[in-house]
Amino acid sequence: MAKRTSGAVAVDLGASSARFAAGWLEDGQIRFEIIEQKPHQPTETKGRLEWDLKSLTALTASGADYAASAFQSSTLGIDAWGVDHGFVDIDGKLIGNPVCYRDLSHEKAFREIGTHRRELYSLTGIQHQPFNTICQLYARHSEDLTLPSRARFLILPDLLGYMMTGEMNYELTEASTTQLMGLDCRWSERAFQIAHWPMPKHQPSKPGGLGGTVVPGVRLAHVGSHDTASALVGFGGQSEECMYVNVGTWSLAMFIRTEPIATPEAEEANFTNERMVDGRVRFLKNIPGFYVLNRLHEELGVDKSVPDWLRGAVNTGETINLLAPEFFNPESMVEACAAKLKSRPKTHGEWAGLGLNSLARAVADQPAEAARVGVKKAKGIRIGGGGSQSAALCQAIANFSGLPVIAGPVEATVLGNLALQFLAAGHFSSAEEMAQAVERSAGVVEYQPA
Repeated sequence: MAKRTSGAVAVDLGASSARFAAGWLEDGQIRFEIIEQKPHQPTETKGRLEWDLKSLTALTASGADYAASAFQSSTLGIDAWGVDHGFVDIDGKLIGNPVCYRDLSHEKAFREIGTHRRELYSLTGIQHQPFNTICQLYARHSEDLTLPSRARFLILPDLLGYMMTGEMNYELTEASTTQLMGLDCRWSERAFQIAHWPMPKHQPSKPGGLGGTVVPGVRLAHVGSHDTASALVGFGGQSEECMYVNVGTWSLAMFIRTEPIATPEAEEANFTNERMVDGRVRFLKNIPGFYVLNRLHEELGVDKSVPDWLRGAVNTGETINLLAPEFFNPESMVEACAAKLKSRPKTHGEWAGLGLNSLARAVADQPAEAARVGVKKAKGIRIGGGGSQSAALCQAIANFSGLPVIAGPVEATVLGNLALQFLAAGHFSSAEEMAQAVERSAGVVEYQPA
């Protein structure tokens, strides 16, 4: 196959699968195909839940090699879930595998720094979660008091980029998830004091530029390395009158703001202020998403695919609050759900109805919740990611919220990652031209409330 003149490869690392896609510009649209995808999960090693960094590094290297073979000139952009990170020593050598955010040590750290919660929210605007990077660094310090003096932490996409180029970077959208970055987009010295960790010399930087050479003919592009930041770009133009939801393992309900809202009311409602690629704010709520549904599907031994299972959902009229801490990582998701119900579901269809309607309700409640703390009232909902393929879910969200739902693109994160690479490489003259190309590239389906 002849090489295309130019293109880009998006490495998209989710908390349950990793893949890369090759993209190019054609007739004013962004075309792409998923080249490689594989499941991955953390494994327990000596009592600690760790990610297989070797596997993620190999996939990223495969993406770089593909870019070199498919395009005469190319870029590579890496996005991933938030908060998780790895360590390198003063000589730049890797120290162990990254610890998974679901490791139980982080919950202990979360409790121990609990007296600082109000102060941390006022400093960072980030919701209180046991998996926040601040809790993880506190936990690592508690385990090894010498580690902060001999290690530098790098958030996962920046760690992978460093391993390929040798360049140190803290990308803004990922840095904003850590609960270590202040409202001014600079590291908070006080937050690092609470974590018992030295503040990095490098400040967070906006994405949009090009880094070093990954392999000959391929340069690293600094995209929105938090996957939901790239996903928001993948919707095209953004409006403050719309709620954007990227539905995957987690569902993130996002509202666009010029400035953060770090009030006691926003803290009480458990909203968080993460950054967009242009520095504006994604005022959002983290919802467990398909994590709960996938756990139920697996534990119940359903012999249909998840989409087919959900299409057969039976509405029993009951829902559960998916934001309750009991659903974060229970030993049995079935029993955790059953404990919250008046009547235990009897069939797989009833379990599907419970999961589907609980997720739809959690998403649909957010426009009203956000309006109560000062966000402009939403007039519609955009849904992207894998969950946007579920007509049953999208229709349920429309029904519960009373708002029209526009679903698509399914691959919002990949599309946004690629779009930012093409902007960084000079193929678009402005962010507006990029957004127009994204909109031409994305198919959507509309759902009206019944």
